[in-house]
Amino acid sequence: MEEPQSGGSGSVEQLAKSLVRYALSCELARKPIKRQDVNERVLGSHARLFKTVLDQANSELTDVFGMQFAELPRGDKVTARQKRAAAGADSQSRASGMWVLQTTVPAQYRLAPAIGPARRADGAEDDAAAAYVGLYTMVIALVTIGGGRLPEGKLDRALRRMNAEQTTPVGTKDATLALMVRDGYIVKVREAVGGDETVDYMVGPRGKVEVGAEGFAQLIRAMYGDDGDVGDVEGKIKRTLDVAGTTA
Repeated sequence: MEEPQSGGSGSVEQLAKSLVRYALSCELARKPIKRQDVNERVLGSHARLFKTVLDQANSELTDVFGMQFAELPRGDKVTARQKRAAAGADSQSRASGMWVLQTTVPAQYRLAPAIGPARRADGAEDDAAAAYVGLYTMVIALVTIGGGRLPEGKLDRALRRMNAEQTTPVGTKDATLALMVRDGYIVKVREAVGGDETVDYMVGPRGKVEVGAEGFAQLIRAMYGDDGDVGDVEGKIKRTLDVAGTTA
């Protein structure tokens, strides 16, 4: 068994620092951190030290950057074909082998005045980034309200009400949804039913981790503000999450 080294380029400390840099670059590009890629690009011949290096890198991420690794859930088996394949498999690993970075900074310190920008960006860049966050959060909320799976037609109607049926601040509607699919916020499910193809949307792995039930609940609370009865709002949130099979 390969033992952790105390110094040199193959030491756990150096490998952990390399993993931290790689993880930050992946997160900036909204790219999942895959175990296979970590083994190939970071660990090399030290792949057996993966768990040790991951734990050390996670500790450094938490202490220095206020982040931690969060493993993405495995994709849901939703189509009949996927369910048959899963039923025929001898065993199903519950681990996805993919991670994203999740903040550990307390909520009261996440306010813009408390953090400030890491670099100055022009207004257009700031607006597009904020618009994208708002759009994918809203789409995830619509899917959740729809019971966890939303037909394409219903999503189109909802976007039409928001004047986003053609274009959005990020780009065209189709390009924006495709970007959300690529980034893992939503999943586009195509399935043939009775000779016709249906297209539905579900919450993707990154959407479950980055937004999730708590992000959905916060959005609904913000929309109701102080106008609604708190108990009634919380009851509606809980019932919606129960139907969608999600817990806050």
